[in-house]
Amino acid sequence: MAAPLKTNAQQNGDQPDHIRVAFINPGYGDRGFWKDVRDTMQAAADQFGYELTVFDSDRDWKMMVESAEQAFAMQPPPDYIIAVNEHQQGTRIVLEAEKRGIPVIMLLNDLTQEQKYTYGTPRKDIKNWILTLTPDNERAGYDIAQSLIDGARLAQGDAMPQTLCLLSIAGDRNTPASLQRLKGLDHALSRYPVLREQRRIVANWSYDEAFRQTEAWIKRGGCIDAVWAANDNIALGAIAALKEAGRVPGNDVFVGGLNWSTEGLDAVTNGEMTLTHGGHFFAGAWVMVLLHDYVNGVEFLKDHPEITFRMEAVTRENMADFNDILFTRDWDKVDFSRFSLVNAPVGAEYRFGLLSDDKEHN
Repeated sequence: MAAPLKTNAQQNGDQPDHIRVAFINPGYGDRGFWKDVRDTMQAAADQFGYELTVFDSDRDWKMMVESAEQAFAMQPPPDYIIAVNEHQQGTRIVLEAEKRGIPVIMLLNDLTQEQKYTYGTPRKDIKNWILTLTPDNERAGYDIAQSLIDGARLAQGDAMPQTLCLLSIAGDRNTPASLQRLKGLDHALSRYPVLREQRRIVANWSYDEAFRQTEAWIKRGGCIDAVWAANDNIALGAIAALKEAGRVPGNDVFVGGLNWSTEGLDAVTNGEMTLTHGGHFFAGAWVMVLLHDYVNGVEFLKDHPEITFRMEAVTRENMADFNDILFTRDWDKVDFSRFSLVNAPVGAEYRFGLLSDDKEHN
């Protein structure tokens, strides 16, 4: 691979460490998952001395188009753009960045295989698409399903249940994250016949929609012993519907989610959820680590432009390991330089995760 692309600041003769980054945020900047992504990104950017500008899109594809236009209109242009393939807008952003000569990093939702087949892959076909960072959503989907069996087994005095009627609630029908989590669910269904999927529905990542659809399923007399939920919002909406119907989550029905949301963590603590998978909002910080390493010419990234990291499951058993940072949401407590490979020995690989940080560095 050639040396890292020169930033606009470097080309203009400014200090090379004054790096300006634009993040096209597909979500809300003041609440929810994408706020956490934004905040962890800002914390890491501050630690590395990068100037970060964020354009929030409020989960609206039209606003996301406008956010991209605002990022490209910055004067001077940003040195790097971080984008997400939400609403299938990633291709448009990558191609526009290529045309303008601005290095772009894809975060969390990569281009789909169909998009890559049509338009190309990072560095090989699209020079200015320099990196991609994505979580292992497939593994997370599998782990959520497995946790439902474990929850039922523990509730029955360590006896394996004979069958569990499963209601599966997906996020959406299009994003790679949603599809990969479902792929993990399908793998679990093939491996554990005790899980008998009754119905698979889509809630568009919404608490309210999950509540309505779960309520409707219960009122129709649908069998439900467990709920696989694509995120915490969905899990919590399903839990509210179950409780309204007189069910007892954690006792006679088992629900697993994903996002490490404060509400999800509370539900795990009180036993209403088997786990909340996640940590992927730390991708906001991890992408800054990768950018820092790319700028400093880390050898590993020359042959690995596409990085995947495993998420971590928070359960009642390991909650104490996460309490301090997750409930305060004080991301500045984390020294993100510890995850960099700038001074690592040859052959070292990335180990992203809060528990990895504790085990490897403390």
